[in-house]
Amino acid sequence: MPAGNLKNTLYQLALPILGLRSPIASVQGGSDDENARLCRLLRSQHAVGACIQRFEKGRLTECFTAGNARMEPSAPPVTAETVFRTASIAKMVTALLVFRLQTLDKLNVCEELSDFLGVPVQNPHYPQAPITLGMLLNHTSSIVDSPAYFASFQQPVSLTELLQNPASYSGSLPGLQFRYSNFAAGSIGCLLEKRFHQSFEQLAQEHLFQPLGVSATFDLSALKEKPVADSWRVLPRERCFDAEKRMAAAISLDEPDPERHYLLASGSLFLTATDLAKLALTAWNGHDGFLSPECLSLMQTPTVPWPRQEVCLRHGMGLLKLDDPAIVKKPLWGHQGFAYGAVNGVFFDEEGSGFACLNSGVSEQRQGHLAVINRDLIRFFFGEASAHDR
Repeated sequence: MPAGNLKNTLYQLALPILGLRSPIASVQGGSDDENARLCRLLRSQHAVGACIQRFEKGRLTECFTAGNARMEPSAPPVTAETVFRTASIAKMVTALLVFRLQTLDKLNVCEELSDFLGVPVQNPHYPQAPITLGMLLNHTSSIVDSPAYFASFQQPVSLTELLQNPASYSGSLPGLQFRYSNFAAGSIGCLLEKRFHQSFEQLAQEHLFQPLGVSATFDLSALKEKPVADSWRVLPRERCFDAEKRMAAAISLDEPDPERHYLLASGSLFLTATDLAKLALTAWNGHDGFLSPECLSLMQTPTVPWPRQEVCLRHGMGLLKLDDPAIVKKPLWGHQGFAYGAVNGVFFDEEGSGFACLNSGVSEQRQGHLAVINRDLIRFFFGEASAHDR
């Protein structure tokens, strides 16, 4: 049985037996009917707390809030100002930064990794095949999450050492096959630091966040005065990301470290749901030339399908495309983020309508590669009835 199906089965069997209940009692931000239906949806997915920013035809509208930022009885409620860790939605934001730099003619996604790093970067199975920046964005680089990469979480290893390790590569020809890779996406931050001699955080602030009026950061040490949510796993019920402890231990990321900063661009982004929605709208229409039409097309145009899936998802350079009439009758673009029990999502249609949802813990059940919480929110906001409303 695939791992995703096994996890779904465990949730379905264990949650009723354990009697676990969502602490969410109500939702604020919309009409009484919408709040009540959204409350049932979040409770059905055992959410701890959530903030959901809706947008319609390019304009921010309702901001729904529910539950708490932490599990303790005295924990503050989630508000529109609550900051969450986005997990892999950071990959979409990293792509926005890359394409902003390409719009400014400072780089090109067709450039090879070797051009950024000054040393050969080759899949040992295909030493003559180039590996490009664009392949990192659409997960076709053949660079994988190897045991050495996971070991580096505890014992730091340089980027160069990881890229020279044969275990960091699959047996696929670069550019040909999709294989989701946190290491590949995360290494983009190192490439940019090497090219521009600035920290990834500074580059993001200067070229993306500040021009768009977005308050966001990859640097947890910059958030010590902000309300940052914990992340809780539903099964078993445990705190997996303690925001206060992490912030107390965080060090500044102002200085570039292109051999070590490969864990930032793939998932370590912090912001509010409202600011995530602003970034999603930039990925929708390019924000009046902030992204060139060519760059916007590269982000939105799917190049490879996800393998072995129940839901039709395809991946472009930074965005997923969901094109599955069984879920929703129109194509959607966006991204998901899974980490520490939180399951985040941002999706929009071709008219610039959609939602950005960040939470402090929720059921991790999936339908194929699509989180059930995101599937139900898509049906909620795009007019498709979901199970709890039928």
